[in-house]
Amino acid sequence: MIGLSNYPYATYEPNQIAAGILAGVIGISLIGWLAQATRKFRRLIILLTISHLTIFIELVLRAALSSSERKSRASFTATSVLLAVGQRTIILANYDYIVRVGEVKPAISRCVIIGPILIALISAALMIPAGMLSYDKSTIPQSFVLRQASAAIVLGLTILFYPIWFAIKTWKDMKKQSIIRLLISSIACLSVAIYLQITSIPDYYITTSHEEYWFYIFQFTPIAIALLTWTLLHPRRSLQADISTSEL
Repeated sequence: MIGLSNYPYATYEPNQIAAGILAGVIGISLIGWLAQATRKFRRLIILLTISHLTIFIELVLRAALSSSERKSRASFTATSVLLAVGQRTIILANYDYIVRVGEVKPAISRCVIIGPILIALISAALMIPAGMLSYDKSTIPQSFVLRQASAAIVLGLTILFYPIWFAIKTWKDMKKQSIIRLLISSIACLSVAIYLQITSIPDYYITTSHEEYWFYIFQFTPIAIALLTWTLLHPRRSLQADISTSEL
């Protein structure tokens, strides 16, 4: 395929200084997140801790590895997995939060939590053969088909969040801070999902693989905004207030 001679690797030279600085920002956010952690909301804490860690490690690798080192199957697979996990765990955290407020029936709560996990796992499973097929020029088209399917599933998961949140009506019991946090986090995840769907199309993949700023603007920045929002508007206090409000 024309223009895909380097697929699946990017053709740009990573800005190691920028990656190092941004890794520091995520590291500070991680420290702030853990400093406010409480055992009461263990699953939420674990999900967003994993997200912080995976994005931090990806940026460290981006800063430490040279362009030639990044163009190996091991390093490419590692960084791709780290980014995918970092985004998906934020999405799962959004779903987890909305069932912690108000009187949600246990069966509905389990569906809202388990359903997105299974969907996220399916999207991740599709990326395994997509990655394997990407190294053979004759199977690159099939690789893109699987990549598009995986991206579409994640996009659907981010869109589905809003009708589910509205349907279970827990937004009525949330404080303003919680609503703002969820809106920022969910919109950030949605923007990344749209970007990944677009870049799963060969022509757009070629364009974005030439310049690193596409990654920083449309993939890293929304994820960083979501993580910083969770840290700055930590649910430790607001979630307790939401629960107290729902009991009135």
